[in-house]
Amino acid sequence: MRNPTASISTVAYVGGMLGYLARAIKFRAKAIVLIPLAAALVVFVVDWMRPIVYAADALVRVGRVDGAEVAPISSIVFQMNSMSFKRRAFEAAGSSADGDAKARQLVLDSFNVRPASSEMLALFVGAPSEQAATEALQAAVRTLNADQDKIRAPALSEINTRIALIDSNIASLTRVREALSSPESIAPSAENDPASLILRRIWLLDLIARNEEKLVEATNDRRALAERIGPSRTYPATLSDDVTVRKISPNPLRRAIFAGAIVLLIVLVYAMLRKPISA
Repeated sequence: MRNPTASISTVAYVGGMLGYLARAIKFRAKAIVLIPLAAALVVFVVDWMRPIVYAADALVRVGRVDGAEVAPISSIVFQMNSMSFKRRAFEAAGSSADGDAKARQLVLDSFNVRPASSEMLALFVGAPSEQAATEALQAAVRTLNADQDKIRAPALSEINTRIALIDSNIASLTRVREALSSPESIAPSAENDPASLILRRIWLLDLIARNEEKLVEATNDRRALAERIGPSRTYPATLSDDVTVRKISPNPLRRAIFAGAIVLLIVLVYAMLRKPISA
C-alpha cells in the first residue's frame, strides 16, 4: 500500500526547494541576468577579434611496394608527426602559409596524423585559408613519398633488373624460334636420304618444342614480375579526393552562448547557496 506521508513529504520538499530558488532569483534577478550577458558579450568580442582559422581533414592511403607496406604504419605516423618532417613539408610549400610567420606556425602546430585503418592515415591541419589547408595536406603527402622513394628504389631496381634480363632472354628465344621455323632449317640437301631427313625434322621439332616451353616460361615470369610493380601492388601514398575543409574560428555567437550558459549556471548555484535577501 502506498505511503501518503512519504508522498506528501517529497512534494513538500520539492515545493520548498522551488520556492527557495524563486526567492533567490527574485532578489538577485539583475545580477542573474546581467552577469551572464556581460560574460557572453566579452567572449563574443574576444572571439570575433581572433584570426580566421580553417581546419582540413583527409584520408591518405599509405604506399606499397610489391604488395607490402613501404614502412609500418606506426612508424609512418611517428615520422609525419615529428617536427623535422613538418618543417621540411611546409617550408617546401611556400604558399601554404600565405607568407605569414604566424600562419606557418599555425600549420606546424596544428598538423596531426593518426592511424585510420591498416592501410589509411587520417590527417588534420589548421590554416588561415581553405587553399592553404589543402596545400599543406598535399605538401605532407609529397614529402612522405619523397622519403619513401629512398626505401622503394632498391626493391624496384632489383625487380626491373630481373625484368631486363628476362626481356633479353625472351628476345634470344624469339630469334631461335624464327631461325628454327625458317624453310632453310628443314630444306633437304643433296646428301640427305629420306631417313636422315625424317630424323632431322624430328630433331628440329623437338628443338622448337623445347624453345617454345622456355619462351612460355620466360613470358610468364616476366608477366609475374610486371604485376609486382604494377599499380595494384606498387603505388605511392595517395591523398583522398574528399578533403573536408571547415571554418573553426572565429565562431563568436556559439562561444558567447556557451559562455553565457556556463556563467548563468554558476550564478544560479551561487544564488541558491547564499541566503536570500529579505524584502
